[in-house]
Amino acid sequence: MQTKPLSQITLFTMGRANLEKRLSKFYEDSSDADSTLQYLVAVLVRQCLCISDFSDFCGDLVREILLFAEPSDVLRKLAPLFRASFKSGKEWEAVTRRLYKNKNEYHRYNNRVSDNKKYLFSSTTPAEKMDGQYKIVSTFEDAVGKIHTWSLRDADSESSGMKIDAALELLSSLTIFEKDGIRRFVKLENSDIFNCTRYPKVRHGVVLETSAKNSVDVVAEAPSQTPAQQPAAFDFSNLSEAEKLALVKMLLPEGMVLTDARMTELGDEAKTESPATVAQKAEPNSAGSTSAVKEKPKAERKKPAEIPVHKKNSYSNYQKPKSEKQRKREEKDELMMKREKGKGGVGKKKDRKRNRRK
Repeated sequence: MQTKPLSQITLFTMGRANLEKRLSKFYEDSSDADSTLQYLVAVLVRQCLCISDFSDFCGDLVREILLFAEPSDVLRKLAPLFRASFKSGKEWEAVTRRLYKNKNEYHRYNNRVSDNKKYLFSSTTPAEKMDGQYKIVSTFEDAVGKIHTWSLRDADSESSGMKIDAALELLSSLTIFEKDGIRRFVKLENSDIFNCTRYPKVRHGVVLETSAKNSVDVVAEAPSQTPAQQPAAFDFSNLSEAEKLALVKMLLPEGMVLTDARMTELGDEAKTESPATVAQKAEPNSAGSTSAVKEKPKAERKKPAEIPVHKKNSYSNYQKPKSEKQRKREEKDELMMKREKGKGGVGKKKDRKRNRRK
């Protein structure tokens, strides 16, 4: 008589004591080590995400399978997850010798599940510190691409998106869950924590980080820099005078240049003092003796056209030429003035002649 396999409802809802009895009975009746060990991995996933205590679940059954069952690929793949079930180092060495060809092969299988192990055995929130009932609701693709929903009660409200993703990735590697001959858990799509509010954790295979006390989605961010990691302020005291001047020149606006403020004062004195005295006063500039001035644009100036030698001393009349009308008016005025002058002159001569006669 074929032993009936355990359903996902049995594995994820039944209490610890009854579930231990069911698993032991299944292995005793079927001797199916591969399926039994996969059932035990499903319980590890439940322990990781729930507040219920399933630590050291079916420890004797795990040791019996790994120490005496016929080696297989499933046992080699999943055995590293049950290292904690073996208190004796000699027993674990016996497991690795019979399941793996050498240590390198064991380390290869162990590395494949090392990321899952990091979250799988992390601590959960104690039941007395929970502020209500939570559950994890996830959607998976099956072997033919159809979406189905799976939920887990008594969930830990503080489970991070990374932890849920690592645990459910391990669940999707199991082949024991089927419906109508089609494998159920193939690819994780979405996952949320629910009570009265939904807290998204995974969206389309991408992990989100949210706080169970805050319903706003927050993408995981890199940790902020500590004061020790932040870059220190630049110390300008280590720069030489030449380097300081070069830095100031680089920061000046376009068209501005540095000039020596002291050289302006020396300009007038240099006319009366000897060159040696001026050179002695004009020492190298310090950082405080320079000022920024506007530099005149260097535009090319056109030279005035040269005047021919024979015209340099000649007089040039720049008076505006008279119009024809103005010229006629002036000629007419001049003629009238001559007539009046002539009349006056003739009359005076006649008067003088009359006076002489008398």
